[in-house]
Amino acid sequence: MNTRITLAMCCVALAVNVGLAGPAAADATEPRKIEPNPKVVTVLKNLGENESAWLPHVKTRGEFNESLTRHGHHTTGPRPRNYCLKWVWAADRRRALFCGGNAGVPHKLNDVWEYDLASNTWILLWEPDPDTNRVRHMTPEDAKQYLDEFVKLDADSGELMTRRGAPFDPVHTWWGLTYDPEIHALLWIMGNHHLHGVFLDQHPELKDQYKMGGYHPMRLWAYYPHQNEWEFIKSPSELRKSPAAILEYIPELHGSLYYTECHAQQGIFHSKTRQWTWQQLASSSTRLRTDPDFPLREAVAAYDSLNKVLVVHHGGGARRGQPVPKKTWHYDVTAVKWERIIESDEGPVGADSQGPMVYDSVANACLLVAPDGLWRYEVNDKRWQKVTPTGPAHHEKRIRPCMACYNPEFNVLMVDGGHGQVWVYRTKVSRRE
Repeated sequence: MNTRITLAMCCVALAVNVGLAGPAAADATEPRKIEPNPKVVTVLKNLGENESAWLPHVKTRGEFNESLTRHGHHTTGPRPRNYCLKWVWAADRRRALFCGGNAGVPHKLNDVWEYDLASNTWILLWEPDPDTNRVRHMTPEDAKQYLDEFVKLDADSGELMTRRGAPFDPVHTWWGLTYDPEIHALLWIMGNHHLHGVFLDQHPELKDQYKMGGYHPMRLWAYYPHQNEWEFIKSPSELRKSPAAILEYIPELHGSLYYTECHAQQGIFHSKTRQWTWQQLASSSTRLRTDPDFPLREAVAAYDSLNKVLVVHHGGGARRGQPVPKKTWHYDVTAVKWERIIESDEGPVGADSQGPMVYDSVANACLLVAPDGLWRYEVNDKRWQKVTPTGPAHHEKRIRPCMACYNPEFNVLMVDGGHGQVWVYRTKVSRRE
């Protein structure tokens, strides 16, 4: 048993909504409203085709504890985190949601945020539990005392979690993050848990009760922003976890696709929302990590909803002194089939720690926010093209890899590099703008 501890530019009276931290009614799906920022509204209204702009410094809302203020998140919002660049759109909230844990530097927090574009505001939804990164600097005795204050073994699921019912010792999102509008929840596949073993070593009496031991299943968490609650969703034991998976909600399938590529398993799986059965749809050969027709781990992806194709891109840089080819794949949702489309030295770097990819529904194109600039890909064109916006470049103020999300309400790409300002870009002007 699982435990659950358009605003068109002309319509700028868009009382753009914002949800503050704290429980809400179970049937509430839209957050509270705040007034738009007139300067932001003017920028968005006047943004033309292939034009970009910087917005004013972001505002923040929420109850910020010491873990957040010591890292400055009360002034900048969450900031992109290593291997956490996926920023997902929640249509029913008209907001973009973000979460993800750093690799221990400078912190590991389970906070959840959403961004409201018209008011240019980052809203803290889930105030984080204690920072698990601090354990690395503690003596074993101090670490045990620290963890005992907020960690528990859940009797129903057999999973370790915080006493508030949230993920304990969170890790990266990689590309395993999506929003499911059917249950109004943010879905996050959790990877390796170093401190799970540490906590169990501290409490050997709990090892027999730890039902997640003995195998390494996919760990799926759901966060319900309208209720400000988490739920751990147990997966079939035969479904292995992947430290760099792809998770994408597909409207036509009424559920999500999960692609895993690891030493134990490689394939693409589907589950309808609420069922969580995860049936395998297509897989590679048994020659794991050697089949060129299937994506490698740490890829980025975006779903082309017009052509019903999941576009996946990976490559660039070097491994063991050898260049890594840049490859692009299509997964045809209708045909249930993978196809390798491109293998080349040209095009953008494809890595979930370097640059996010999104789908622009007005331009019918995928956009990849790479370290060297902005790139565009269309399924029917089957080639990457570098884009030179009229206006500032997204990386002119960047201090780290950026997070990105496409906002269909305003038809803009939103990019946040963590320095307190959001960059917006419009590929194509729609008829209603």
